[in-house]
Amino acid sequence: MSEVKTKYRDLIEFYKSKNIAVLMGGLSSEREVSIRSGENVYNALINLGFKVTKMDVDANIARKLVKENVDVAVIMLHGKYGEDGVIQGVLELLGIPYTGCDVLTSAIGMNKIITKELLKSKGIPTANYVSLTPSNPDKSFSDIISLGLPVVLKPVDEGSSVGVEIIREEDQLKGKLRNYLRRHPNSFAEKAIIGTEITIGIIGEGENTTILPIMELRPKKEFYDYEAKYTKGMTDFIIPAEITKEQEEKVIDYTKLAFKTLNCRGIVRFDAIISQEDGLPYFLEVNTIPGMTETSDIPAMAKSAGISFEEIVLKLLEYVKW
Repeated sequence: MSEVKTKYRDLIEFYKSKNIAVLMGGLSSEREVSIRSGENVYNALINLGFKVTKMDVDANIARKLVKENVDVAVIMLHGKYGEDGVIQGVLELLGIPYTGCDVLTSAIGMNKIITKELLKSKGIPTANYVSLTPSNPDKSFSDIISLGLPVVLKPVDEGSSVGVEIIREEDQLKGKLRNYLRRHPNSFAEKAIIGTEITIGIIGEGENTTILPIMELRPKKEFYDYEAKYTKGMTDFIIPAEITKEQEEKVIDYTKLAFKTLNCRGIVRFDAIISQEDGLPYFLEVNTIPGMTETSDIPAMAKSAGISFEEIVLKLLEYVKW
């Protein structure tokens, strides 16, 4: 028996009799990434000896879950209907336990503005922002100018840097804003923080948490966008991040506080930038269902800590609420 199987013998024994469904695909703009994450997790579960079914999520998912007599769902959906509390609500209704955060935390985590406000209420640094008004582009323009350039335009509820644009000049903003608001009516502008991009993986529930080695991201493009995230060779990943001990301690403290504030559970990832101006880590967003592809951050951070992908998958199961 492998070391991992020995360590998690009781957990494996418990799940051996369960019908596990890996939910992947879905209807969001992150469908392709979700399928890659789901396939990786499915293969790991098969290797561990579990009974597993792959399910592509669509409008008939409730029927599929009942038909297959699913006992527990491993959610590998990213973006809309997956990370926003919708699929979690369906599973709650059907009485099927699932991996990751609950309905409320998922809904909050998908909304970057609500997340920012909650973190700010606990004293966690986060970049200043203004909400944009698609019906009034002129007001949005003046609000952004008041915030001060450069800014980052972001949809409120998309992941994987979908729809993210950096604006440095006033003329650039004039040329792009109206079209951007048409494409992303629910969006905001965030003051750009210049500094070291990091991502932090945290595993657990409540006060019982483990922080994975902090990763520094050095994209070869201007910023860590969709292409840089999911294309091999587009980003340099430095583990552990090349930051000071004091900065590392601050990041860990704020991550634990953010995890508790949002009532997260399971495996979660926070993105932040350590400002070159004041040295503080500014938290940008939470990923309640982090990617599990071959280029994703969580598997890389875990590997650097000597944690195999199979163990990460077992950690997903460990924090399911029965």
